[in-house]
Amino acid sequence: MDYLFSPKLLEMINVDRLLERNLCDKLTYQDRDSIRVRPLRAADYELYVNLLRGLTDVGDISSRDFNANFDRMCVCPDTYFIVVVEDSASAELMAAATLFVEMKFIHSCTKRGHIEDVIVGSKYRGRNLGKLLIETLVEIAKHFNCYKVSLDCKDEKVGFYEKVGFRRMNNMMYQRFDGL
Repeated sequence: MDYLFSPKLLEMINVDRLLERNLCDKLTYQDRDSIRVRPLRAADYELYVNLLRGLTDVGDISSRDFNANFDRMCVCPDTYFIVVVEDSASAELMAAATLFVEMKFIHSCTKRGHIEDVIVGSKYRGRNLGKLLIETLVEIAKHFNCYKVSLDCKDEKVGFYEKVGFRRMNNMMYQRFDGL
């Protein structure tokens, strides 16, 4: 399997414990047995891109472009962590989220985590999958000694992120570039 990062990392942070804690009262035992939390694979191209379409405009991404970007991420070890929740019974991606680990010179050359592209498929919402993904990415960030993890979100998502331990900070600034 061509994973973005080693699945052993998820074992090290005990993702099964997070899965059980978050989903125990939301799913039947049969459903729980088919859910897998794993790294993104190159073979997930169509499923992942279609899942992202529920989040934002992804544009036209060919398999070739996807694989080239995937390969560029793979050559930056301990930097890109795209985690997916898969229903192995149906081979569907239920949810996904990304952690990007940035190297810093401040705080004694530490690291900072950025959470991006959090998406739960519309038919899977309300099952704590978003919470599971955020907790998984936070544990990965802790594993790599990030001094903090941050994310940007829409106003209607603030309450969700506050429930999973994030605090609101004002003054986020950005520039958008036409055509990109």
